[in-house]
Amino acid sequence: HKGMADAIDDFFKITERGSSISTEVRAGVTSFLTLSYLLLVNPKVMGEAGLPKEDVVTGTCISCCLSTIIVGLFGNLPFVMAPGLGLSAFFTYGVVRPDPSSDPTSPSTSAVSWQKAIGYVGISGVAMLLLSVTFLVERSMKYVPNHIKLGTIIGIGMLLACIGFEDAGLIDNGQIADMVSANSWPIWLSLGGLMLVGTLSHYNVKGGILIGVVVVAVVYWGATASFPASIVAVPALEGTWLKFDISDFNASVGLPAIATFLLVALFDCSGCLVGLSMKAGLITNVGESVPGGTWALVASGIGTVIASCTGCSPIIIAVECTAGILEGGKTGLTALTAAFLFAVSLFFSPLFGAVPAIASAPVLILIGSMMMREVGQIEWAETRVALPAFLTISLMPLSHSISNGVWFGLGSTVIIGLSTHKYWDRVFKLCGDSEEEEHNAHVSFRVMTPTGSSPATRPNAGFRAPIFTQSRGGLSGGRYGRGRGGSDEEDATRPLMINEDS
Repeated sequence: HKGMADAIDDFFKITERGSSISTEVRAGVTSFLTLSYLLLVNPKVMGEAGLPKEDVVTGTCISCCLSTIIVGLFGNLPFVMAPGLGLSAFFTYGVVRPDPSSDPTSPSTSAVSWQKAIGYVGISGVAMLLLSVTFLVERSMKYVPNHIKLGTIIGIGMLLACIGFEDAGLIDNGQIADMVSANSWPIWLSLGGLMLVGTLSHYNVKGGILIGVVVVAVVYWGATASFPASIVAVPALEGTWLKFDISDFNASVGLPAIATFLLVALFDCSGCLVGLSMKAGLITNVGESVPGGTWALVASGIGTVIASCTGCSPIIIAVECTAGILEGGKTGLTALTAAFLFAVSLFFSPLFGAVPAIASAPVLILIGSMMMREVGQIEWAETRVALPAFLTISLMPLSHSISNGVWFGLGSTVIIGLSTHKYWDRVFKLCGDSEEEEHNAHVSFRVMTPTGSSPATRPNAGFRAPIFTQSRGGLSGGRYGRGRGGSDEEDATRPLMINEDS
């Protein structure tokens, strides 16, 4: 046993990184428990697009397991890969069901079939993989303005909250539902679940979101006498395995969908990669390259391709694995532990698939509220920043489409940039006609903790995370900051949170 322990220690460099095998295993369990709510919520969101819920549970477990193994075994990183809820919401409400009242099983009322949408997921995964192995991720990210990144995060949060309100039954056809009738008790039960997860989040209770979902689900099952007929079953994928359809490609729908999947995944992975590595002590400043970091991006691409084969949304670095890192996880053994637990969860798909929508709705609302924190990071006094950011944020929930917000935001950024001579200023500067110093607006990224359910999921004030530096020329990495004014030391204390998903 000692020889095996030594071999594991040497392979994962556990002692070298200042950890122990027991610490790594405990960190992996913590990461999984913090992420386990996704096995309850993701099938509900994807199921709204017409996918069989139990198959989505299986597909989620397989995608998370295999992609996390890649990160842990080849990258030796303590990261867990998982689907982003924001991307799942975009899949359902942005691609398949732009009209929430439509029938996802009817081709005449859906924008595209879920089979074609899954095909778009696979194509975005291949693109992510190619960008990763050719080291183009960082280069491509520098061309996306920070206010569009921020607006996308906030807009996704608002969209998730809207979906949560609708799932809870609080909003019905754009109006507040009748809350005093005898049949309104599920609404009050869901709102009670929201208050419960909010309270548990405030007190950093481990697994707080999972507790809230389970409590609401059990109460609902008891009140309606609808307990799951079975809990354990052999994993099934008949309804989703290799069901993607890329024939008769519709460019007007497919290209925006693929670009949005890819863009949001890049936002999440590039920010989380450096931020989590710094928190784990793998790097000391944002300018360093993350050891094995390319494997995390490769795992996202491969995991997304696997997700398209099994019936799941794109796979990204899960910000919730901050929990495991704060428990002491520093190596790939943490990731492999979480991957093993995802594999075990494959056999509990009937239980996860039976969770009612009113139980998962509080999670969506809570995550939406947390993603609103980024609104203060946008320079609202600057019109050429504020207008595109506002369009990005507002059009997502109003149109039930993430891609609408992103593309209107990017388009308006270009147009208003030209009309306000922003790019002419740069041309003149390159021609040597201007000695004006470039203004660098620094935006730092830290891991957002949508659960807030344990001390590990809420980074401390000293957590400094990756940033992209915005100048007239674009974005680049290598600094910490928070905007105009202040020293680098002061800037390092004000991080920016990003998601999911996310």
